[in-house]
This record gives sequence, structure tokens and C-alpha cells, in this order.
Amino acid sequence: MLSTKTRKSSILGLILISLIICYTLSSITSPTTTLIQHKIVSTTAAPPIIPPFEEEKYLAYLPHSGLSNQRIELANALLLSHMLNRTLIIPPAFLGSVFGWMNRVQLEERIEWLTTPKNFPKICQRPTPGKLPSYVQRSRCAEYRHFGALAWTDLHDFSPLQEAGIKIKFQSVISMKQIKEDLQLNDTDIYLHEDAQLYDWRLYQNHSEALQLLQNRLNYFDSFGGRRYYKVLLPRHFQRRTEKLLYLGGIFGSTRFNLIDPQDKQMQEKIRQVLHYRLDTPLGETVKAIVNYLGGKGSFTSVHFRTGDNPFKREVPANLKAFVKNMTEIVSHETYVQHHEENEIVDLAHHCLNIASPPSFNNDNSNSQGANEYHFSTHQLGKRVKVYIATDHRDPRGLTSSLMPWFDEFPCTTILNDLPEHLLAPLDGLRDVVVPSKSLKSFLIPIVDAMVAAHGKQILTTPRSTFSKYIEELHRAWVQ
Repeated sequence: MLSTKTRKSSILGLILISLIICYTLSSITSPTTTLIQHKIVSTTAAPPIIPPFEEEKYLAYLPHSGLSNQRIELANALLLSHMLNRTLIIPPAFLGSVFGWMNRVQLEERIEWLTTPKNFPKICQRPTPGKLPSYVQRSRCAEYRHFGALAWTDLHDFSPLQEAGIKIKFQSVISMKQIKEDLQLNDTDIYLHEDAQLYDWRLYQNHSEALQLLQNRLNYFDSFGGRRYYKVLLPRHFQRRTEKLLYLGGIFGSTRFNLIDPQDKQMQEKIRQVLHYRLDTPLGETVKAIVNYLGGKGSFTSVHFRTGDNPFKREVPANLKAFVKNMTEIVSHETYVQHHEENEIVDLAHHCLNIASPPSFNNDNSNSQGANEYHFSTHQLGKRVKVYIATDHRDPRGLTSSLMPWFDEFPCTTILNDLPEHLLAPLDGLRDVVVPSKSLKSFLIPIVDAMVAAHGKQILTTPRSTFSKYIEELHRAWVQ
């Protein structure tokens, strides 16, 4: 029999040996971390952390800014939800004048107020003398009047992504209270990611590239507001979160993700294609009717001209000069077609000309009939070509308009205000998802305008505009 003292010594020895083994394994297998320029980055590549399947986990984000920027946020969120195997909570698409990026508390407050159902017409009645309530919430109500909410499914068909395994939950009311109630969450189930600035972080799958960026202090970008530094994150930063809900702030930025994984790259491309505007909706039907009215897809040239806000407002003179120069070059190399009735004598120098092009959507537009046409190519008559300008300018044809030189140079230019009102009729039935009595027609006009421009044979776009880049992308998908 071993003495009590001997047994205790043996037990202590075993415990000591176990601790040594555990420490050794930990030092071999655990990644180390290094603090570089106040950013912590793992210096040992580690396999992705995929949480065990216990229950559904979610990803949410806070949208902001114009619709084009929201679409970029949505694309990023869809990709990250795929990478993390989380169900994405998708808010409505916000139309009109939408607030820009701000800190989480402010964003949550603005979005919650605008998406939580209430008697907006009563709360936001026009200021009336003698009615004190009509003077309350004036700033918020001004925002409400210039704001609309539309389901993303009215813009895009998400079924290809859902078939590919991306899980989606559309959420019309964006408030922490409502999300917690819908998902049955408590505070400990939620991880809130706080952003210090608009472009707060970028995610890099290439560990070496991420480390090199930090070591060389290259983790910055130059924006209109000057140089900004961002955090460099590895996938593990989000993969290691075990909370049921990972709630991000804004996630805008075309270069937010730097991928090397082929499957993730493939999914990113699939998401990009899915987020092209659909043409099988009232919005799409409106666009097709206008394009056919103009002569058919590819029968005109287009310009997408941003003028309404800075920095585009101050660049109008330079952009206008460049557009005139480039359009003059384009039209001098096209072949044009002029339709006419049999035995009709046509004065070609004073008619607007279509570009010779294939049939349009319904295969019956006059631009493809072949009979009773003049075909010719000439620089002088090229300026009679039909041009469509999509612009946010309030009064493009006004006497003091900065765009007037364009109409002098290209008199056959059409803008949205020139079109018959009946072509916009399909938009009448589209209603706000928060306030169903509210029509979204006026909010959808800029989208229709841009979609029509994307159907030109060639399109000129505004430099440094994300919306213009997207219209170029639609043009490549629909026309080229």
C-alpha cells in the first residue's frame, strides 16, 4: 500500500505533467498575434473557423446613402453571409434623399423611425397655424417626405442566390427591438460591430498581403475628403464570433473584400449578376416601353450625367466639354437609318436619326423593319442622331441650365421630361412597404431614367460615380 504522502505526490506529479503537455500543444497549434501600427493581425495562417451547426445564425447591417451605394452594401453583405454561413437579414431598399453614413446609434435611430409603422400622415402633417402637433418632428418629417422604402425583390431576383445556398430573411422594420423579437434574441446573443468611419475596415483572405499592408502603412485610400486609414481584417475576425446575430454597421465599398478563394470569387460574380435590375417587373416594363418609344434598344446613344451634388456639381463644365467631344467622335462612326412612308421625300438634314440596330424587346420596333429606309454614314448628319440623357439636373432645358450647350450641339436629344406620361403608368401601382398609401412613382423616376440610358448603343458616363459605373455594367449586360 502506498502511503498517503506518496499518493499525494503521485497525483501532483500527474497534474504537473498534464499542464506541461497542454502548454506545449497550445504553443504549437495556437496562432500568435503581433501588434502593428495599433492593428492586431494574426501572424500564423489558420484554417477558417466554421461554427458547429447548432442553430441558425444571422448577419445584419445598417444601410445608408443613395440606392447605388445601398446595392454595393447589399452585395457585400450577401458575400459575407455566404462566407460565414449566416442568414442575411435584408432591410428594404431606401429611395429618394437618404441619409449618409453616421455612427451606429444615429443610423439605428434614423432607420428605426422611418421603417416602424406609424400614422405618418398625421404625425407629419404640414405646419398649420393653431395646430401645435403640426410643428413637431419637422426635421424627421422632412426626411420622411423625401424618403421611400421598396422591397429589394422589386428590383432584383434573388432566387439564383437562394438556390446556391445563400439564406435570406427580408426585414421591413429595422429596429433592434423588432429584430430581437423576431429572432427571439437577448443581448448576449448579439455582437455589435462598431465602425469609426465610413470605410472602417477591409477584409483580406491573403494573410501575407494583409501583413505587408500594415507593415508598409499602405492601409489607406484617398477620398474626396482626403486620406483615410482603415483596419485590415482576416476572415477569422468574423468567423470566430459565436453569437446568433452578427450586426455590422455600414458595409459600403467596392473594394471591401480582397478574395483569393476561387469559390468565394465565383459567388461574388454571381451576386454581381443577380443585382442587375430585373426587367420583368413594373419598373422593367416601364423601361422597355420607353426604349421602344425611342426607336428600340441600341438605336440611340446615351449619356448618364451626374450634376446634382458635389463633387459632380463643380465638375459639370469639364464633364460637359468631355461629353460633347466624345459624343462627336462616336456619332461620326455610326451608320444611321431614317424611316419614311412610301413615296415620301425626306429632308435628311432636318430629321432625327436612329442608329441602325437589331430588333428591340418585342421584335416589332420600326428600327428593324428594313423597308422604306435610308441608310447612310456622314459626320455632318451624325449630329442628328438620337441621344438620350439621364440626369439628376432639375431643369436640363431651362434658360439658365448649365446643360444648354449640349442641346445646341445635339438637338435630337431626349430627356425623361420629354416623354409621354402614359409610358410611366406601370409605376402607379408601386407602393411604400412601410406606408402602403404612399406612392413610390416619383422616387423611381431616377432609376427608370438610368435604366433607359443603359439601353443605348453606346453610353457616356460621369467619372467617379458609382451609379454611372453600375449603368455601364447594365449596358454591357443588356446591349453589348
